[in-house]
Amino acid sequence: MRVLVPRPVGEGARLAQLLRERGHEPILSPALDVHFEDGPELSLDGAQAIVATSANAVRALAGRTEEREIPVFAVGPQTTEAARTAGFAMVRGANGDSRALAQKVSQWTPPGAGKLFYAAGDASTDDLVNALSQQGFYVEVMRFYRATERATLSDAAATGLRSENIDAVMLYSPRSARVFLQQVVRAGLQKECGKIIALCISRAVAEALPLLPFADIRIAAQPNRDAMLDLLG
Repeated sequence: MRVLVPRPVGEGARLAQLLRERGHEPILSPALDVHFEDGPELSLDGAQAIVATSANAVRALAGRTEEREIPVFAVGPQTTEAARTAGFAMVRGANGDSRALAQKVSQWTPPGAGKLFYAAGDASTDDLVNALSQQGFYVEVMRFYRATERATLSDAAATGLRSENIDAVMLYSPRSARVFLQQVVRAGLQKECGKIIALCISRAVAEALPLLPFADIRIAAQPNRDAMLDLLG
């Protein structure tokens, strides 16, 4: 299948490689650009663990501390992989969303063992913090990057849609879905989306696409990259 990938540049390249390994043809068209925030060496004093819902946040955190022995509690496979690649010695993954992560954290460690350091991005929601706080954890939040929106589709994506040469698009967040929708509308390619399948990591992502007439909308069985790839059959 020819698959449109609106992921930021780094994640898009990694996803493209996985698609090629499965015999698909990726077409890259980032919806968002990620900008890491500079800053001094971080102190993790008093923290019993890091919680992370973003591979980008893990990479940014790793660049600002040499600490690698502190446990990392990650939301899913991509974030878990990023933490292990960065050299963190003890990484646990929830293989789900922020709700699943909050439930797992309460099983992995008690609130009294110390605060949790939440490595976040600018679009991270308060759901995880609220859920952990209700369980008695104190959570310190630090935002490590911001994401800016691209106004237009890539040339390859626009050409592929116009020529009906794209089979599917992979959408990983409500924000990137909304940006993709805006890009399509600006290009006047709404009708062309009637030929492609929208692969959504969650129902919330699918609900961000009411104005596009996709041939089909598929929602991953689990909110992670492996389940998204499974949607391609």
